[in-house]
Amino acid sequence: MPRPRKVTLREAELTTPEEVHERLARKLDFPEYYGHNLDALEDCLGDIDEPTRIVVVRADEKTAWFNGFVEVIRESAQRSCFLGCSIRS
Repeated sequence: MPRPRKVTLREAELTTPEEVHERLARKLDFPEYYGHNLDALEDCLGDIDEPTRIVVVRADEKTAWFNGFVEVIRESAQRSCFLGCSIRS
C-alpha cells in the first residue's frame, strides 16, 4: 500500500485563515477553482481519493478562527476512507 501524503498544520505558525487555505490547496492539489472557505474545504477534502493524513498541531493559545479548520478536517476524516487526521496539543 502506498505511503499516505502528509500535511502538517502548526497553528502557531499560521497567522491567517488564508495561509491555511493556501497550504492545504498547494499540498493537497486542490483544483484552481477552490473557493478558500470552509465549505469549499469540506468539499475538496471529501474528494480525496488517495491515502492522506493531516496532522494538526494546536498552539498553547488557540485561535477561534483555527477551530473551524480543525472541525472541518476532523469531520471530513471521519467520513472518508482515504483521509486521516491527528490532532496534537
